[in-house]
Amino acid sequence: MTMERDSELASLFRTAEQELSDDAFTGQVMSEVENRRRRTIAGWIVLGLIGATCAWFLVLILQDVVLLIEQILPTALVDVENRAIARFLAPVNSVSGLFGLGLLALWVAFRKLFR
Repeated sequence: MTMERDSELASLFRTAEQELSDDAFTGQVMSEVENRRRRTIAGWIVLGLIGATCAWFLVLILQDVVLLIEQILPTALVDVENRAIARFLAPVNSVSGLFGLGLLALWVAFRKLFR
């Protein structure tokens, strides 16, 4: 063990020895809390703006992808003459509908097996 003292550590202890009145201490703590609150709000605003900008660009990309998929996939697997029945079966009368039903079946099977 060494007898040398760190000057920075010693200065911290000297400042800690100063006694503050209750009002001064409370005021100092509350001003620090208010500064941190303002910095936190500013940080959340900046993160929100960055997130909104990223979401805007992602929406544009996803919109192009959806339009491309819409052109590739057929609108209906089976042509149904009756319009009421065609509208009723529209969610499952497509490749994407069957794909969704398949994923739903896999999810149900996974829940039954591992629950």
